[in-house]
Amino acid sequence: MVLQPDTDPVNYFHYARMLAANKKYDEAKVWYNKYLSVKPDDKTAQVLLASCDSTVMFNRDTLRYQIDEVQLKGLENYYTTALYKDGFIFAADRSEIDADKVNPWTGNSYLDLYYTENKGTNKWTEPALIGGQVNGPFHEGPSVVSKDGKTIYFTRSNYSKTKLRKSKDNTNNLKLFKATLDGDKWKDLMEFKYNSDEYSMGHPTLSADEQTLYFISDMPGGLGGTDIYMAKKEGEGWGNPINLGPGINTSLNEMFPFYCPGDSTLYFSSQGHTNMGGLDVFSAKDLGSGKFDRAVNEGYPLNTTQDDFAFTMKGDMKNGYISSNRLGGDKIFTFVKKKVVPQMAFMLVGTVIDKSTGLPLPNSKVEVIDMQNNTKLEFTTDANGNYQTPIAVNTDYSLIATKDKYSTATDDATTKGLTKSETLRKDFILDPYKPKLSVDFALENIYYDLDKYNIRPDAAVELDKIVKLMNEYPSMVIELGSHTDSRANDQYNITLSDNRAKSAVAYLVKRGIAKDRLTWKGYGETKLVNGCVNDATCTEEEHQRNRRTTFKVLSY
Repeated sequence: MVLQPDTDPVNYFHYARMLAANKKYDEAKVWYNKYLSVKPDDKTAQVLLASCDSTVMFNRDTLRYQIDEVQLKGLENYYTTALYKDGFIFAADRSEIDADKVNPWTGNSYLDLYYTENKGTNKWTEPALIGGQVNGPFHEGPSVVSKDGKTIYFTRSNYSKTKLRKSKDNTNNLKLFKATLDGDKWKDLMEFKYNSDEYSMGHPTLSADEQTLYFISDMPGGLGGTDIYMAKKEGEGWGNPINLGPGINTSLNEMFPFYCPGDSTLYFSSQGHTNMGGLDVFSAKDLGSGKFDRAVNEGYPLNTTQDDFAFTMKGDMKNGYISSNRLGGDKIFTFVKKKVVPQMAFMLVGTVIDKSTGLPLPNSKVEVIDMQNNTKLEFTTDANGNYQTPIAVNTDYSLIATKDKYSTATDDATTKGLTKSETLRKDFILDPYKPKLSVDFALENIYYDLDKYNIRPDAAVELDKIVKLMNEYPSMVIELGSHTDSRANDQYNITLSDNRAKSAVAYLVKRGIAKDRLTWKGYGETKLVNGCVNDATCTEEEHQRNRRTTFKVLSY
């Protein structure tokens, strides 16, 4: 399909995602770049392209976690973990069921909530359905239990009695519910008041003080797919849902949030951001007032090219659980977080693109300036317009991309605040430069001292740019115009400005520009750029703005 000339460009995007999921990152990059040449402003594709360059970085931190599968008997798929007593509540389905209870999508039972208790290393009690009214005829899923163990918030299919309810577009959505413990049974079910037949709500987690409920939804007004929302406690209920915004949410799916009280961090899974493929686990530090720090990929082995989700950390801040389909089918794994923290490594990568064609620009120059040490590295893009370089920890960078006969593009990058190895992607789009005829362009920093017309060092830097431009356009003819401030009389200023223009022409001629390609004119004080006219009270800086040189392209 992607090879057909009239194919929808979105097929390039989906094909690239499939290649990345199968670890064919170099091939995926080709198709992401092909898609971005048509849709250059697609932020999701830009992020996923960066992900292809990040896999090596994510695999550097392999010593941070030890992962082991949880073996639970009698179940087909099982995932998510709500900490409860000495074990966890989780969602699971079975393969051997009555014919009238079959999930048509899987051929297994619908998901129910079970409980299992830990009895030592890799030893678990036989899973048992939780008692009471929570489990019904259709799906029950991700949940969270309050600290006192008496309240559970859980996800459930939208149904009434034994019939699924559908939205206007014939979709069965999810809803959020609450139940309370009475003896050993969960009773008194209550719906979240913001549930709707038209969109899903689910995957709840509670803040440390249990005054904030976090959950996911694809309600209207989000960033795309399912987003993570928060709601503040209001009496016995919850306030209006608030989207956590683009620092957490992307145009793809964010799911399975878990708020960890021990480090005040929100862990969640996302198909977006910079990831290894499928759903990856990310973390974002709680900054207070509903704000979170940037999302950071937790890296391998928590994350793989498959779906990795439902991260849960226990109170000891060392042990926890994660769900994944890395072995085929959804399963729960334990993890142990180790103290070993490998040395971080960062890469800066990107592509320089022609704005007019959407194609990569080979042989472009990219300057990477270390703002701490004031040092500069220069790179030339390869045949595919790409560049890459290692960059330092805890450092700010200024970036400049240039190419002959193209506009200049700038950006910045930083590794400050990053706590894990990562690849940063910075792409540049350059606009082909076509000089405009008979338009005055002010040369930055071409200023003169009072009553003087010599070329200062700061002016020489700018005039060298004119030399470069005229060498790029060998037939270009320009006029250099010079201007004065309003002090002194009119004739004196005409003469002074004429001398200033001549000195600029002389500088260009010394740099190899033919004199017949240059004209000049002194305008005196006839074209002031501000209100500093005769007898006006102005600062020296304001007067200096008028002592300038401009250039005008007459032909090329």
